Amino acid sequence: MDAVPPPTSRRGRPKDRSKDAAVLDATVRLLAEHGVAGTSMDRVAAAAGVSKVTVYTRWPTKNALVGAALAHLRLGDVPEPSGDVRADLVALLDAMRAQYDAVDAMGILGTCLTDADDALLDIVRENTLLPRRALFAAVLAAGVERGDLRADLDVEAATSLVVGTLYADHLAGRPTDTATVVDLALTGLVRTVR
Repeated sequence: MDAVPPPTSRRGRPKDRSKDAAVLDATVRLLAEHGVAGTSMDRVAAAAGVSKVTVYTRWPTKNALVGAALAHLRLGDVPEPSGDVRADLVALLDAMRAQYDAVDAMGILGTCLTDADDALLDIVRENTLLPRRALFAAVLAAGVERGDLRADLDVEAATSLVVGTLYADHLAGRPTDTATVVDLALTGLVRTVR
């Protein structure tokens, strides 16, 4: 009979998870205020009130830290799907806009796009853009499956249509009426009965 190996123990004190949140919140604030180029591991440690060792132990590179901070942002309130395509898309857009407005996420994304190398752009996509898009795509795919939307719907293109409007309106300096955006998008997406 094989013996079960004893659990391995870590040396030193266990990590204080409250420091994780402090570091990630400080990173988000610094990204919003100074962009990627103006955010350093040292600056994050100082803003979070922790040692540099605390930051480097958890995130060995700046890209890893920025990715974790962006993932931390997307853990906000995501409405549960109701099964009504229109209501679900409006709720997701409203939640996305509220979260983006609360932390200046548009500004953070903008600096990530302008200051980033390819590796950081991949991290931004993986930690913010793609998971957010997946929520919208799931609602649209469910609508296709139920027969509420056209069977030939390109879910990814429809997702870009709905989500992209939020970004385009922000850049144009105009408010986004999420219900109108969804209604306009659904005009071309709904299944027509002949």
